[in-house]
Parts: sequence; C-alpha cells; structure tokens
Amino acid sequence: MKTIKLIPDSLIQSIYSIVGKENLLLDSTSIRNNATDAFGKFRDSPTQTKQGNLIGIVKPSSSSEVQSIVVLANQHGIPIVPHGGGTGVMGAITPTEQSLSVDLRRMNHILSISPTDKTATIEAGVILGDLDSALKETGLMLGHDPYSVPIATVGGAISTNGVGYRATKYGSMGEQVLGLQVVMPSGELLNTRPVKKSSAGPSLKHLFIGAEGTLGIITQATIKVFEYPETRIFKTISFDTFEEGFHTMLELFSIGIRPAMIDLSEEAPEPTDQPKTTMFLMFEGYKEEVHSQIQRSLMLCKDGNGKDIGEALAKQYWYTRHDSAYSYKKRFLDNPELSSLQADPRKPSEYPHVALPASKILEYRSLCKEIATNHALHIREYSSWTEPELFSMILVDVDMNEPEPTKSEKLSRVSTEMLSLAQQLGGSMEYVHGVGTKLAALMPQELNHGIDILRTIKSSLDPNNIMNPGRFNL
Repeated sequence: MKTIKLIPDSLIQSIYSIVGKENLLLDSTSIRNNATDAFGKFRDSPTQTKQGNLIGIVKPSSSSEVQSIVVLANQHGIPIVPHGGGTGVMGAITPTEQSLSVDLRRMNHILSISPTDKTATIEAGVILGDLDSALKETGLMLGHDPYSVPIATVGGAISTNGVGYRATKYGSMGEQVLGLQVVMPSGELLNTRPVKKSSAGPSLKHLFIGAEGTLGIITQATIKVFEYPETRIFKTISFDTFEEGFHTMLELFSIGIRPAMIDLSEEAPEPTDQPKTTMFLMFEGYKEEVHSQIQRSLMLCKDGNGKDIGEALAKQYWYTRHDSAYSYKKRFLDNPELSSLQADPRKPSEYPHVALPASKILEYRSLCKEIATNHALHIREYSSWTEPELFSMILVDVDMNEPEPTKSEKLSRVSTEMLSLAQQLGGSMEYVHGVGTKLAALMPQELNHGIDILRTIKSSLDPNNIMNPGRFNL
C-alpha cells in the first residue's frame, strides 16, 4: 500500500512512542477511508465547508493515550478529527484542515454492566450492536436503536445525539447518557458524575453531547440500559391521508401513549403514484402495559378513520430496519480498497429531517410540497418519526433528461431552502444526524446570537482550534 508522507518524521516517532508503530497508519487507502463517512460514499462530497486532508490515522487503546496524542497535537499545532464507526451521513469526520484522524475503534471494551442500576459503562469505540448483544445476556437491552446499530460506535452516537427507532419510549442517545469521560483540548481528563439527576450547577456532560468532537474527545460513557421486554406487539394502520394519520398520532401522544416505535409515512415512489399513508406501530414492555396501550391505540386509530391491516408490514419494517447498515458494512467496511471509492451510483436524493412545533407540521408539509413542485422535484415520502414534532422527507429529481451533477446541485439547493423554512417557522433544521460539514453554513441562523456564545466556549476550551475544526461555522 502506498504511504502518504505528509507528517514530519519527528512527529511520527513521537506517535510511535505513544501507540506503537502498528497503530499509526499512513497508507493512502486507510487515509481515504477515514477521510469520509457515509455522506461521502452515498451522496456528494461536502461542499459548504472547505476541505482539507488527513496526514495520518492514530489508533489509541486508552484514555491516557488519547491524552498524550492531544497534548502532542497542541504542541505541533495539528488539528485532530475524532473517528468512531465512520457511519455518519453529514460529513462530520471530513477534515477541513491538514489533520490527524484519532480512530477510537480499538477502545472497544465494555467496562461494566449493572442489572441493578440499569447502566452500562463502556469505551467510546464499542459498537452499538456488540453492546446490545452483551446486555441481552443479562436480561437487558440498549435503548438506542438507529439503522446503524451493527456498525456505529457509542462515542459517535453520543457526539451526534442520534435518534433511533425506539426513541419514542427511550429517548435519543443523548437522553440516555448519565456520565462521560472526555479528553479536553488541553489533554486534561474530565469525568462527569454518572447520575440520573443533579442540580449542582450546569450539566457539563451536555457540552459534549451532539458537539461532534469540537470541544473534546469522548473516551468513555455511562448510559442507561433497559429491561428486556416481556412481550412485543406490532400493528399496521392505513389512513386515507397523511393529515388523518397525523391527527391520530397527536391524539395518541396527548393522552400519554408512547409506543416503542411509531412511524407515520406517506409514500408515492413516482409522481404519478397514488400516495399511501401507513402508520407502523410497535409496543413492548410488560404484558399488561402493552395490551392496554395497543387496545386504546386501536380505538383512537379507528376514531381517526384508520384501518387495522394487521402485523405483517410493521413486522417487516422492524426486522429489516438494520439491513442498510449490513449492506454498508459488506460493501465498504469489509472491503477497504472499495471503501475508498466515492459516490454510490444510486440516484441522488436529499433527506431533510426537521423538528417543529406540532402545530406547524402540516403547514410546513404543504409549503415544502409547493417548493418541490416549483422546482420540478418530487417528495417521495413524508414521515413523522418517533414524535409528532419530528418530520422527515425524501426529495428526489425524477427528470430523466437532467444530468446527475445538475440534479445533485438542485436537490442540495432546494433542500437548503426547506431547512431554512423550518428555521423561519421556529423549528430546527436537523433532529437525528447532526450537522457535520453539510449543514455548517446554516448554523448562524439556527442559533442566532447563540453562535457567538458557542464560539466563545470553543475558543476558551480550545484556543488552538485543534478539535475537529470547521464544524458548526465556528
């Protein structure tokens, strides 16, 4: 494999002394693979933030090694990009400077599981699926269940505050975090207390949840885990319109019904297709709770003109939810040479995920439909997923005569218009995947004066700007 010599020999020797020669990778294939996530492989390369390159990949095995690497990076003025599973879809690990990748996947130890406390303490490089398997042996399960369970790491999920299929009942990844161990930009180690509740000042752990490695490197976490459910029931409900399904969803939530999984989707793969609206439901927990919730839910769905069409479609939805991750693993992660290739040949699409007050969702949907029509684009799917307030769309260009680069540029421009509209209506431009390089340009209008506060925090904690620079428009 070809070695890329962008890193001084003196620095190479210093890194060797910390992690050993075998844990500093300088070959071109490894560098290309660590320089992009699923965003670069399945979509266009990020364009809204300047791009840099990696000079090497260092693979620490402990928090103390991460500390030494951070100190060394500060001494040499070299930015570092924390790397988890590389499964993000927003370009959060794409270097914006000449940077060193700190790959945490060797830090993959499950340190403790407490059935009494319902907690697990793990290193940041633990794969979510591996943790879930270990928990099942003790009668517990992981509450965070994104598509990427088989390939994503705990640290990456926390750093983007991801949402999974079970988030309705168990919350986002960030909501399941009790305590963190973080290597600060100075190289110091911060441990926040792993407790459920504290009123002893501001919660420091929330500085790092969703921060995408800009304020420190998460090396360990203590998270909530949950009793494995006694029973599980699926239901599929069809509605004549998305509006009927959405109003029914609001009724469910208004009386406190919280399915483990809920997805209300209107799909029309082609513009000429008749839209089909379906609600997928899954309830899990102890038997009496599950049966009472499903019974009341079916009553409310019937009142909302919904039709119970059985379990099959909801079960299929549930049991295939991780298929794309297995496909990604087989195609890219298990084939290092192939994984360096950019851009999947599939048709380009955009997948906006916005959070809005529930009262604004249907208005927003209508306005986005108008925007898409004005630009000769098609919204293949509308979805309220896990919460009524969380709204997603799949936006495609079905013009067969338009070249792919033109389609991608137009889709990106129209998606940005839709995200800005969500902000203007009082919502947030993203609820599940983080910001990365893709959405960095929209951060000033997302945070307003808050962007100045975030910049102040960043400059105070990381005066040399070595922690994943170029994120959040800082």
